[in-house]
Amino acid sequence: MAVMMLVLTSLLVIFIFSLLKVAYDTISCYFLTPRRIKKIMEKQGVRGPKPRPLTGNILDVAAYVSKSTSKDMDHITHDTVNRLLPHYVAWSKQYGMQAYLTVETTGLEPET
Repeated sequence: MAVMMLVLTSLLVIFIFSLLKVAYDTISCYFLTPRRIKKIMEKQGVRGPKPRPLTGNILDVAAYVSKSTSKDMDHITHDTVNRLLPHYVAWSKQYGMQAYLTVETTGLEPET
C-alpha cells in the first residue's frame, strides 16, 4: 500500500509540474515575449498599432488586404505595394516610416 501511495504522489507531482510548465510556456509565448519585444522596439523609436492578445494585427491586415484586392485594378502598374500590402502604406502614414524596415535601411538598395 505504501508503494502504491508513493507511485501516485510521484505521478501527481509530475502532472502538476507539467501543467505549470505548459502554463508558463503559454503565458510567455502569448504575453511576456510580445510585450518585451514591443518595449525594446519602442525604446528604438519604432511605433506601430497596438496588437490584440493571441491574434496580434492579423485581423487588421486581412481586412486591409481583402478591401484592396476586392476590386480590379484600373491599369497595370508595377507599384503593387498599395494593393498587396495596404497595411504597410496605411500604418506608415499613421506611425511614420520608422514603423517598418525599408529597403534603404537594410542596405539592399541597388547601386546605380
